Amino acid sequence: MIPFFKTLEKQYGIKSFYKDDWLERYTVNTSCKETPLIKVLNGIFTDHELNYEFFQDYALIIFPRSADTRIKPEGTEQILIIGDPINAGRYKTGTISGKILDGKTGDPLPGAVVYNTKLAKGATSDKEGNFQLEMPTGDHQLKISFMGFQENNCKVKLIESGAAEFELFEETHNLGEVTIVGEESNSSRTQMSMVQMNSKVIKNLPLLMGERDVIKSIAMMPGIQVVGELASGFNVRGGNSDQNLILLSGTPVFNTSHLFGFLSMINPDVVDNLRVYKGGLPARFGERVSSIMEIDMKEGNDKTVKAYGGLGIINSRLTLDGPLTKNKKLRFLAAGRMSYTDWVLKKVPDPDVSSSVTNFYDFCGKLSYRFNRNNWMNAMGYTSHDEFSTSSQSVNNYGNDLFNLETHNKYGENLSGELNLSYSKYKFRLTDYADGKDYEAYYLDDQIQYNSLKYDLFWQPHPLHSVHTGINAIYYLNDPGKISPYADTTVIVNEKLDREKAIEGACYLSDEFDVIPGLTVNLGLRYSRFALLGPETVLLYDPDQTKSSESVVDSLVYGKGDIVKSYGGIEPRFSLNYETTNGYSLKMSYQRTRQYINQISNTAVISPAEIWKTCDYHLKPLINDQIAIGASNSKLVKGCNLSAELYYKNLQNLIEYKNGAQIIMNKHLETDLVPSHGYSYGIELSLNKSQGRLTGWLNYVYSRTMRKTNGDFDDEMINKGKYYPSIYDKPHDLSVVATYNISRRWRVAGNFVFVSGRPVTLPELTYQYGGETLVYYSDRNKYRMPPYNRLDLSITFDENLRKKRMWKGSWTLSVYNLYGRKNPYSVYYRKTAGEAATDYRTYSLFSLSVIGIPVPSLTYNFSF
Repeated sequence: MIPFFKTLEKQYGIKSFYKDDWLERYTVNTSCKETPLIKVLNGIFTDHELNYEFFQDYALIIFPRSADTRIKPEGTEQILIIGDPINAGRYKTGTISGKILDGKTGDPLPGAVVYNTKLAKGATSDKEGNFQLEMPTGDHQLKISFMGFQENNCKVKLIESGAAEFELFEETHNLGEVTIVGEESNSSRTQMSMVQMNSKVIKNLPLLMGERDVIKSIAMMPGIQVVGELASGFNVRGGNSDQNLILLSGTPVFNTSHLFGFLSMINPDVVDNLRVYKGGLPARFGERVSSIMEIDMKEGNDKTVKAYGGLGIINSRLTLDGPLTKNKKLRFLAAGRMSYTDWVLKKVPDPDVSSSVTNFYDFCGKLSYRFNRNNWMNAMGYTSHDEFSTSSQSVNNYGNDLFNLETHNKYGENLSGELNLSYSKYKFRLTDYADGKDYEAYYLDDQIQYNSLKYDLFWQPHPLHSVHTGINAIYYLNDPGKISPYADTTVIVNEKLDREKAIEGACYLSDEFDVIPGLTVNLGLRYSRFALLGPETVLLYDPDQTKSSESVVDSLVYGKGDIVKSYGGIEPRFSLNYETTNGYSLKMSYQRTRQYINQISNTAVISPAEIWKTCDYHLKPLINDQIAIGASNSKLVKGCNLSAELYYKNLQNLIEYKNGAQIIMNKHLETDLVPSHGYSYGIELSLNKSQGRLTGWLNYVYSRTMRKTNGDFDDEMINKGKYYPSIYDKPHDLSVVATYNISRRWRVAGNFVFVSGRPVTLPELTYQYGGETLVYYSDRNKYRMPPYNRLDLSITFDENLRKKRMWKGSWTLSVYNLYGRKNPYSVYYRKTAGEAATDYRTYSLFSLSVIGIPVPSLTYNFSF
């Protein structure tokens, strides 16, 4: 070890003070080329009986830990030197290009904040955990923070521009700083209406059957709801679930559920982090009008091959990751899940569910190659399959196939670009056995395929000025329905709806800059264009009659490749952020978005059988204009962040359905659709506590979602043309999530939700006509189901914290629906015998609860 410190003095002028007999029996074998001194020293002295300290910046004192009897104040850190000490005084300013990592796993932390307390300026890390911060040279104090992690206060001596890595930990650990080259931050300082969670935060939530769920966790955040117990998808600010674009590593997912919606299709072990944009969409996003969810998959670690997974009562999962080459430039991640749920479903009180059969599997993988510190490439693949039956009469099969190729290139100090190639295919099949009559049995198939190319260019001429531009091209192939016979001898006739071929393109430009100190503005402009391609035959209807087979007056025939109909327009984006000196952040945003593809369903709960439909000659694109204002403060209550947002949405060309609409295998769907428009508004209040042993958040939302039809004829006027509540209109939404860390390994977590009941349409009376009993239904969504509320609780014994322990495991005992609330999944009328309990009525109203009892579970998670 002595030659090492003599080299430091000879080549770098850093003197070291020590006794020779302290160092003689130790050697240094670490390669130190182009490595900051702080990283080298931390690597040498971590868990060592010797320790070090800097003295007067350019000197080192080496001493035995046992000889240090000083009382060290809490929060004492080493000084991180960025730059070559030889260049001290040569530069007036320098830029830190850094990266923020989870100190436990090495995963990047996007959205972490780096703040210079002396200059009152900071930066936010991008999706790779990278940031850039320009400062005067000299001594600085940096505060690095991220929700759910311990804050890191780091002393920095900036000599010249350089790079640094910072690690954050969930609990108190010895913090070390190492250095690699960072990339620019493309996170907007004006961004609002965004929810961000990482896998560490999600892990603490007590969820169904002990299984972590990255998508259902989002429903605990303000402005995001699910329709009902175990419903697939989610609703953002009153929008339909198909109005959310879910991107897995940049590739769209058209169905996100497993097991009727019990679980989401994303393996929680491969999720690095996720972001949901409820409003204030950056110009680079489009395709949907309610929200964008980005789910980033982890990259394989660059140290050694690791395995981790879990054993639960629903499914088991296993993940492998690590380097594939000696130089560790090529890394991999591979993961799989498989279910064994039939015995669980038999415990559900609904007889249809308890007699059903279901199973699923999913596999995903990612390859990452780092050409150098400025250029890299990722390839991702995913496949899943679900099979379920609610009776012996039919079986449903569906699945997703995804592929993504992403490259990142840095062209200069402030210019970089990303290329994204995506492929997504969703397929569904219903097999109807027709009571064992093979000659009447049939298959019903539908599928949609998505192919896209996207290129983003990011330019940051100044830390307080950034420009983002790019293009996106999409090609759709949609098969909305096909019926084919199950057996060779059959009475079923082959029938297939015409395939829909369409293209969608977009280009965008956004510019973010500081107007005055504290006021940041982001101006964005996006232009999108959609075209439906032939061959296609379009029916024309008498404008003085409602659309039906009887009102057809003509038809238009388009050949292969002809443009049947095109739509498009400008989508402006605007957002600003004003930060005051007393800790307030005031934000405002406006956006216009267009959506050219819709999921067709006339029920509140989306099922895998619902079909997708592109815009066509009659069906116009959905247009949303949204404005939002918000305020937040992180200093008003110590350790807490308070925020409030107001929003208003105006939606054009919404899809509504005539009473008795036929969706499946409808060759002319426009005859059952009703043009409509609507609006949504609400206020979202949130309190978040991310420091201390007790962490969590409290959210309350009041919102309304209303619709009105635009039809000219009686069968196109729902509720006589008056505004009525959408099926997603649930005014009150309260959620509380809390985690208490008893010790480093024991923690207790719980969550409580209360949501207004959703609107329903119910029969009001029966009458006799022509010898038959007919039912008269209420106005659309006139009634409401009872409110939904639930309490979950879990306790976790976490893994051993010793780094050298090869096998690590954790146990989680959780109870879903702790007090056994029978939340109604649906309500219905049923004929009963007249008795006092039903007021001697022959038809009574009943509710179905899918999970009406406490559901305990025990899960074991492991890694090695």
